[in-house]
Amino acid sequence: MSSSSKPSQTKSTALWPGIFFCVGIAVVSFATWLSYKPMSSLMWAFIYSIVITNVVRLPDRLLPGTNFCATDFLRGVIAALGIVTSALIWLQVGIGVVNALIVVFFSYFFALWFGRKLGIGDRLSTLIGVGTSICGASAIAATGPAIGAKEEEMGLALACITLFGLFAMFAYPFLYSYTVVGNWLGLNLNAYGIWIGSGIHEAAQVIAAAGAQDPRAIGSALLVKSIRIFMIGPMILLATYVLSRKERAGVGKSVVKVILPVYGIMFIIDSFFCAFLDAYALQVKLLGLDWPLVKSVLSGTVIPFLLATAFAGVGSKVRFESIAKLGARPFIVGAVTALVAGLLALAMAIMVTPFVPRLI
Repeated sequence: MSSSSKPSQTKSTALWPGIFFCVGIAVVSFATWLSYKPMSSLMWAFIYSIVITNVVRLPDRLLPGTNFCATDFLRGVIAALGIVTSALIWLQVGIGVVNALIVVFFSYFFALWFGRKLGIGDRLSTLIGVGTSICGASAIAATGPAIGAKEEEMGLALACITLFGLFAMFAYPFLYSYTVVGNWLGLNLNAYGIWIGSGIHEAAQVIAAAGAQDPRAIGSALLVKSIRIFMIGPMILLATYVLSRKERAGVGKSVVKVILPVYGIMFIIDSFFCAFLDAYALQVKLLGLDWPLVKSVLSGTVIPFLLATAFAGVGSKVRFESIAKLGARPFIVGAVTALVAGLLALAMAIMVTPFVPRLI
């Protein structure tokens, strides 16, 4: 064995204890998610790892592996997420794509603006914005490494998104059934689905809110939500660009360069590859690959488990005292951003209601 290969083997061996720790948390998190779907396995892994880290001091031998899961492994999983996020969704949603895009961009820039007004950092504001506007925990997990966010900032953003997302999950069906909102939407379940898909954070929460009113509303809600999920890749690039430009303005144009994260670009490339496989699924099946089945397993089991493993690593680096130092202002930004996003999604849904076919 050459001497040059020994450091590599030693480093690889040092990673395994921490990786096994994160995998163990992912297993428990996945089991918990199966019992309570409105919170993703990623979110459960984050909660469990934070609790463990703040109650028990983790052995130093776990740190290389947990750091690996929180950084390189997380980036790889986000890139792989593109393989089950088809770019064809643009052709399937119809007019709902306008709703989704307006909510995505407005919510992101509103959170950034409002966060600056309240004096919280641009990175934390960005995480709250993308979490609200795209798909909750997954968007925060994807964007955090790209913009150099601290684990405590990611933790606080996730807390905001989880709290206000769960509130929205119960509030939207109530407003539709027991207030004038239902009449504003013409008692049209498709219009309701567009509102749900545009305004609620996590995909699991979208399914729960849509199904609470009528299971038939889930389809339209998920179609619109899928547009927001697809925007993970583009928004990673946009957030990186916006923050880099601000830093460059502060320190001099020649000092800071805009670096686009490779895994964000790979997410977009993979999503077009997914679109190709979706479009030619029958032909691909003749070659021996049942792509719809493979995609179902990847999106329903494999990638959620890998995301849970990665975020067990992120959570293991979060300390309660560090989050406490950030104060209440981030929660104000999260609450107001969630409210503004919901109202905008409702207004847009009302506008397109006359053009949306009714479910019979």
